[in-house]
Parts: sequence; structure tokens; C-alpha cells
Amino acid sequence: MILKKNAFIVLASIMLITLSTAVLAEDTAVEIKEGMLSKNRVLIPLRVVSNNFGGDVKWYKDDKYIRIKTDEKEIFLAVNFKNARVNDQVITMDSSVVLIGSTAYVPLRFVSQTLGAELNWDGENKQATIMLDDQTVVVNVQNDDSQIPVSQKISQTRINLLSKKLNETSNLSEINPIRTYFKPYFTEKLIQSIIKGQELQSEWIQYDIPENSVYYTSSTTGTLSQSYVLGNTLTGESHYVNDRNIELVYSEGVWKVNRIKFVFRMIPNLGYDR
Repeated sequence: MILKKNAFIVLASIMLITLSTAVLAEDTAVEIKEGMLSKNRVLIPLRVVSNNFGGDVKWYKDDKYIRIKTDEKEIFLAVNFKNARVNDQVITMDSSVVLIGSTAYVPLRFVSQTLGAELNWDGENKQATIMLDDQTVVVNVQNDDSQIPVSQKISQTRINLLSKKLNETSNLSEINPIRTYFKPYFTEKLIQSIIKGQELQSEWIQYDIPENSVYYTSSTTGTLSQSYVLGNTLTGESHYVNDRNIELVYSEGVWKVNRIKFVFRMIPNLGYDR
């Protein structure tokens, strides 16, 4: 009887230690709720990298690029681009870096694996678990709070068409009348600016199909950003880049361009040949 009692005590102690260890492991995991999906790829805020993955992370706000430095690696990434530079090697990621408001989001898979972390993805619960050394980070993909019906969201076909029409503003001499031609695609506000010679791009700059998704700021507004590599600096260590930031509005049952803004910046050389 005493042996059975002692055995029970030992078994209970083992179970208690195991349970305590599991709870402790769960408690030490860092949970992040700001993960997001862009064309079925998980992106995380840059601060998650700097706070949890180690290394020195620097965000160059004006030129919108990132440097991540560890003992063995120096990684450069830039907003709107899929190419990254790891030491002297250029690598193409499965998603570009995006800027939403003032927050830079980076591709989770590329950054975690480049830094040597193990990554597991739970598609059913939209949850990613990253394990690096003794650190565990759980990233939850946030729900779309825009409350926009799927049928109302802008299609990729429409995005491509609006991008093409914006490219055409670089040569207005071939378009007449301007207002009638652009009315199905642009708001009256933007058309007026174009007629007055404002918000026009250079004729030799033609933006490609956008790599990024539209990010909705409300049920009737969204933003989209495109970038064009103008060329290399004289040293070849950097690229000159021109951004086209697009504001979209949902008007009369269709998405139109309401405003565009061009921004010039300089990023590290990421292997683009323009």
C-alpha cells in the first residue's frame, strides 16, 4: 500500500513538473497580433524584427529602406521592392516590403529564415510561429477591419488598368478631350489637376504592374504605391528611385484614382539594372 502511495506521489510530481514546464514555455512566447497578408504572404511590422530577432535593425525613414546587421550578415531591404541584399548576394523574396501609414512591414518568411529561425505556419488559424535560439514569437494575422464586401474590393484587372491610364498622363498631346477620356478612371479632382499641368509624370517613366496590394483606409478609400528605378548612382552602390503613391476612392460603383504624389528617394543597390 505504501509503495502504491509513493508511486502515485512520484507520478503526480512528474505530471506537475511537465505541466509547469509547458506553462512556462507558453508564457515565455511573445505573441504579436499585427501580422498581415499581402497576396497570401505574411508580413510583420519591422519593430517585431528589431525587438525579437536580434541584431541591429535600422530604418531609414526618408529613403524608406532597412538595414539588418548581425555578426555574420548585413541585410538590406527597401519599400516596394522584392529584391534584398544579404552581404554581397542579391535574393528575390516572395513578397515586397510595404509601407502602411508610418509602419514598414517585411516578409516574415525571408527575414526569419535569413536570420536562422525556424518558421511554422498554421493556415487554418492564420498563425505563424518563429523559433530562434531560446526565443519563440507567435504572429497572428489580423483580420481585415475595413468591412468591405469582397464584391466591392478593387480587382487586379482594375488596378492594372488604372496604372496603365496613369502612365498615359505622361503624353497628353495624344489625348483629346482629356476630361472625357479619363473620366471613367480618374475623379474630377485629379482630372482638373492634370488639365492644369499638375501631377504629371515624365514621359520616359512607365510604371510596371503594381507588386503590392491595395490597402484600404475605409470602405471607400484605399492606397497603392509603385516604384520605378531611375538608375544607379555614380558609385553604383545605390539606386535612384521614383515612387508613385496613389489614392483611390470608390465612387458611383467603381474605383477611381483621386490623387497621385511622386516622391524621389535613394536606396541601396539591390541588383536592378535600370
